Amino acid sequence: MSDQDPVIVVGAGIVGTATARALQRAGHSVTLLDSAEPGRATSFGNAGFLSLDSLIPLARPSTLKSLPKMLTDRTGPLTLHTPSLPWLLPWMARFALAALSPAEVQKGKDSLKALMIEADIAWKAEIQASGLGELFQTKGALYVYESEAAFLATDEMRGLQAGKGTDFEIVDGNRARELAPGLSPHIVRGIHYPNGTHTINPFRVVETLAERFTVDGGTILRGRVRGFGRDGNRVTSVQITDRSLPAKAVVIAAGRASGELTRLLGFNAPLVAERGYHVMVAPDNLRFDLPVSPPERGLFFTPMQEGLRIAGTVELAAPHQPPSWQRADLLIKHLKDIFPGVGGAEQSRWIGERPTLPDYRPAIGRAPRLANVYCSYGHQHLGLTLATASGRLIARQMEGETLPEAFVGVDPGRFG
Repeated sequence: MSDQDPVIVVGAGIVGTATARALQRAGHSVTLLDSAEPGRATSFGNAGFLSLDSLIPLARPSTLKSLPKMLTDRTGPLTLHTPSLPWLLPWMARFALAALSPAEVQKGKDSLKALMIEADIAWKAEIQASGLGELFQTKGALYVYESEAAFLATDEMRGLQAGKGTDFEIVDGNRARELAPGLSPHIVRGIHYPNGTHTINPFRVVETLAERFTVDGGTILRGRVRGFGRDGNRVTSVQITDRSLPAKAVVIAAGRASGELTRLLGFNAPLVAERGYHVMVAPDNLRFDLPVSPPERGLFFTPMQEGLRIAGTVELAAPHQPPSWQRADLLIKHLKDIFPGVGGAEQSRWIGERPTLPDYRPAIGRAPRLANVYCSYGHQHLGLTLATASGRLIARQMEGETLPEAFVGVDPGRFG
């Protein structure tokens, strides 16, 4: 290992690619390593929305209270892949402990607020620096509610957003239908975020970042990590199938597979595959241009270049399980319920494994007990949103900066 060796970023999804760009701009020689083409895995199919005002972790008492009802409703926003249940039980126990701990919930709120403030700045800078302007639109966003009770349950969220300075407007059902023509008559309330930003092609965002990375001197390699060379508390190389790559430092940003890599390095990342689905439909009768979400159903309707994307819901599963395509069928049902008459023929469907830690906070920063290994995984639903912020935080730590106290909640060493 020498200072001339590159930083190796393992994982070429949106988080890894954005991190490679941030390190490159900080003056490092960087190699981006993945077994697949950049952006072809989980980053390919997200809802495309920069959810910069998601300020409460899902690991909280209200979620725990609603779990029995959700898990018994096969059409609800959360389900378990039944054959995976024995594998999931330890993770679910950790989730319950995090949700029941006021201190852990508060860490989630503090770290998410700090991350979202960083992400807002970081995405604006990255869009300009990497020429991504044509791929992002600031058309706002609309959350819609099918009952007054569901809307009132957002009191805490809206309070946190107001404290952060978020611009939003509470609207009635009629105004919601003006903002998103075609919306069902049964929608009673909405929250409109006029500054909401979304991408019209998430895969092309990663692809463009990777192209700019190589144009600016970065290296992209295809390969599967088999091990790491060590010298004391430093990693000196990354071993792939056919060779060993010398490394000045390593960043683990491999999504759900990051847990397999951390085990090779001697620390724990209890990640599950929080499987999400999407369906693309033809944009027939599509008369709205902003992302719309009915939170009770756990999904987004996002207008994109290739049509209307219906993306979301959660299926907790062990890795490498066959898809449950009825979850994609369910997305079509949700479209017919919320936007009757909108959308044409199905164009494609997709499944991705969102990497999720039991406290629903990402792991960002230096690995425990290792001097030159950094982590950026566990972003669950917020991978696109937090990608650029995560990259900037890693770059700052690599330069020796101590991160502010608010980021203690995302310390990678918290699971041992």
